Amino acid sequence: MSKPEPDMAVDWVNGYTFVGSDGSGHSIVFDAPEKGVSRGMSPMQALLASLGACSGMDVVAVLKKRKQQLTSLKVSVSGLRSECGYPKPYTSISLRYVVTGKGLKKDFVDEAVKTSMEKYCSVAATLNGRAKIDYSYEITEG
Repeated sequence: MSKPEPDMAVDWVNGYTFVGSDGSGHSIVFDAPEKGVSRGMSPMQALLASLGACSGMDVVAVLKKRKQQLTSLKVSVSGLRSECGYPKPYTSISLRYVVTGKGLKKDFVDEAVKTSMEKYCSVAATLNGRAKIDYSYEITEG
């Protein structure tokens, strides 16, 4: 059974600037550079950020469940798009996780990243089959 998502509204501000808001008062600014000025992320950048945040939340949850002492997590996300034609969807996306903590076990970090990308992350599931997604991670002590 499908569960409806909370309502989202996207309002035009001016130029190419839009503000997306949810029913709880959270918002994000979207923009396309105009004359070298940008007031927010492009929708495609926001898509990559959403993938990184979705997966990052999963990684934090799995490592917490495994009682790992996570102190920092950075997910860098990049994508390749077609240079010609429209639309210009991502054809490949790469995620790089830098997982920092005290005595993190490699097996648990591997499980967290892998299960996020292959099982839990809804954004990855939405993009899967449309773009090739690859990922890697490194563990640092701290």
